[in-house]
Amino acid sequence: FQSCLNIFFTNKYPVMPILDRETIYASLHELHHSPTQYSLITSICAVIMMQTAMSLPIDREGFLDTSQQFDSVLTVDFFIKETYRAREFFDQVESPSLASVQTSFFLFFSLSQRGKDNSAWLHLRESITMLQLLNLHEEDSYTTMTDSCYATLSRRTFWLLFITEQAYALQRHLPLTLRRPIRLPIVADDQEATIIYGFLDSVNLFRNFGDGFMALWNSTERDHTRLVSPRPFIKLQESLKDAIPNVRDRSEVQQADLLITRQWLKMIVWQLCLKKGMLSSNPIIDSMSFHYPIDIARDVTLVTRLLPLEAFQANGVGILGKIFDIGCSLADVLLVHPHILHRST
Repeated sequence: FQSCLNIFFTNKYPVMPILDRETIYASLHELHHSPTQYSLITSICAVIMMQTAMSLPIDREGFLDTSQQFDSVLTVDFFIKETYRAREFFDQVESPSLASVQTSFFLFFSLSQRGKDNSAWLHLRESITMLQLLNLHEEDSYTTMTDSCYATLSRRTFWLLFITEQAYALQRHLPLTLRRPIRLPIVADDQEATIIYGFLDSVNLFRNFGDGFMALWNSTERDHTRLVSPRPFIKLQESLKDAIPNVRDRSEVQQADLLITRQWLKMIVWQLCLKKGMLSSNPIIDSMSFHYPIDIARDVTLVTRLLPLEAFQANGVGILGKIFDIGCSLADVLLVHPHILHRST
């Protein structure tokens, strides 16, 4: 457990700053008496095992065994099953807690990394529902909290779920649940300031993708005769361009996430413009051009060359999916306009 937590706070915490380090480590001595906390820890371990080469020796019945070494995939299954088993000892639905909200989120994350999209979406919705049952989506709830640490982690958890639901819904054309945002997390003048500033950068990337955009994005309507104004899309592209002005001040893990996510969101907007017939050979701005995916792909290539591989690995396969989406759009453009690039390029 401690090895997994060490890796989490080193690699994952910068993009998931929703846990208190001292409280989590202190709870390791009380797990036998707290199935809620035990399930939280095992769900974190599932996330870490999914993204690292770590593996634990486990025998056929699921117990630690030093005589064999199993691969990380089997170990992920072990920790997911342990999380489910621990949840049988308490009623998270009738008595939800912030730990239960976070556990469901970590289950979502590990399952999405495994490609189990339906199960992942179910746990993400479960996490959001429990957060709403606790009224942590309402700003008024925070005014009555006496525990400042709990209030801080609750607020960060809301915004992490907000970001995650937005990204996952865009990738898979799914509806949104968290629509009315609360206030942003406060940046304290301490050693975590850089991490929280980077976290707020992630929020800023997604804040302008509202119900209107999602309705158009999820629409299956093929009739382009209904006019859609290009102004919101132009404004959205401009906001993405200016969304992360201080990205070089962030950690390498955060930089990888922020820079790739920004390019991916630009591509999402471009794809919707294409779908609505707004693109032309004489665009209003560059983002309304058929050439735009090439510019995005160049920027992505530059990012992958400037940052170490470990920064991308720490973000999991989700970042690979975004790069893949960008590559697909680039391939579509080159298929229709092969003259745009020289063969060597």
